[in-house]
Amino acid sequence: MIMTQEKLVNQIADRTDINPATVRKMFDTAEELIFDCLSATTPSEHTVIKLMDGFSLECQYIPEKKIHTYDTIVCKPKIWVKPKITRYYNRKLNGYFDKC
Repeated sequence: MIMTQEKLVNQIADRTDINPATVRKMFDTAEELIFDCLSATTPSEHTVIKLMDGFSLECQYIPEKKIHTYDTIVCKPKIWVKPKITRYYNRKLNGYFDKC
């Protein structure tokens, strides 16, 4: 099963009785805010965005570095984002807590 953003928007709209255009606008705004927060990461701070209970995005700034091989390669500074899912959330998905 592939859950696209459009399907998710429609399901949220149906379940909450909200206009799909409003839900789509909320998704777009959330995406812009998340992008702005992640792109504002600096070398001195580690950015974490907690999207839901158990699901977050961790972002860190990787500074410029030079690799000395036959030629000197300069790697530009970049921002690296990793999704994180907590052990609790993963166990909840697998029904671990129902067995206890």
